Amino acid sequence: MLRVPNQGYDHSVRTDSPRGPLLLDLAICAALFAFALPVTMQPDAPDGAGAGTVLDSLLLPAVVLPILLRRRAPFMAAAALAAGCVVSGIPTFDQFRLGAAIPAAMLILYSLASRADRRRALAGLALVLAGMVFIGFTDSVLDEDDGVVGMVLFSIPLCVGTWGAGRIARSRDEVAEQLAERSRLLTRQREQTAELAVEVERTRLASDLDAAARVRVREIIELAGSGERLAGSDPAPARDAFSRIEQIGRESLNELRGLLGVLRSDERGTRAPRPTLAEIETLLAEARSGGRLVDLEVDGEGCRLPGGVELAAYRTLQHALVAIHGGEREPATVQLRYLPGALELEVRDVAAEGTSGEAALAAARERVTAHGGSFTTDTEVPRQRVLRAHLPVVAASG
Repeated sequence: MLRVPNQGYDHSVRTDSPRGPLLLDLAICAALFAFALPVTMQPDAPDGAGAGTVLDSLLLPAVVLPILLRRRAPFMAAAALAAGCVVSGIPTFDQFRLGAAIPAAMLILYSLASRADRRRALAGLALVLAGMVFIGFTDSVLDEDDGVVGMVLFSIPLCVGTWGAGRIARSRDEVAEQLAERSRLLTRQREQTAELAVEVERTRLASDLDAAARVRVREIIELAGSGERLAGSDPAPARDAFSRIEQIGRESLNELRGLLGVLRSDERGTRAPRPTLAEIETLLAEARSGGRLVDLEVDGEGCRLPGGVELAAYRTLQHALVAIHGGEREPATVQLRYLPGALELEVRDVAAEGTSGEAALAAARERVTAHGGSFTTDTEVPRQRVLRAHLPVVAASG
């Protein structure tokens, strides 16, 4: 469904089926004209206004045709109706158009109230009510003062009630749109939470892999040392030690294959290189594309870093951008500091609400600590969150 903005209105106008509503409005105009025309052509018009009935018939479209504008430009339709009420009564100030003007006013007011902002809706209501009062004083059916008062007392509550119904419909639509938008936000939040949960699990597996490798390698070294000492004096225990080394090696290889398969499962089917700090502006541009304000400050001279540290710093910043709100007034600040033997990252902004922010913090902490670094979160003022990551760096060779 296509929705285009309509200048001066804060409610979009639907254009998915323009011919159907237009044909309906044309039919309504024809019906109102057919209803009022026989009255204007009556030969026994009051006050001998037989010549005036021709003007009645010719000017009757002035209060009927504004209906055609009520969908695309409801305020213009209200102004046109008010002007038509005046123009159609000026020649003799005693012409019939009451039977068409009131239904037209109700249709236009409902469209105006349900589509325009409050200021334009109130202005349009005032114009239409002024037109109804003018008709009350100039319509040929309402010669008596009591008739004028009765018409005003009847038409004004009717018009105001119709306008109020339109405002209620507008409020209902706004609530429905807000609920739909909230549902979309919750869906995206759940997706981000799921992605972060996977990332946390992968980081945990990487930590387990590192710990397991250390234990197995240490055991292999100890067995190799004891086997070497026993090789000359007692060959049987030495053979058992080397057999145990072979068994541990095979078991470690199988475990490594399983863990690496899990860690690489989300990268299958893609040959894209792993992101580095050289692409940090691309990451910030994605955050800014959603309307967020993010400033980047780089201290120190950039240098070539190990691939694991580059990826850890990039992912940590990615998680940190999820854990902050990214307000529209005060920008989030990202500081990247290159220090001798270390890389520091600091992100400062309003804390994000919900579980996705906490999951992002957990993923960032796991990512940093897996590389022997430290990760802290501080709250300087209410809801102001500062994230700091310190990654030790061993200069890459070559």
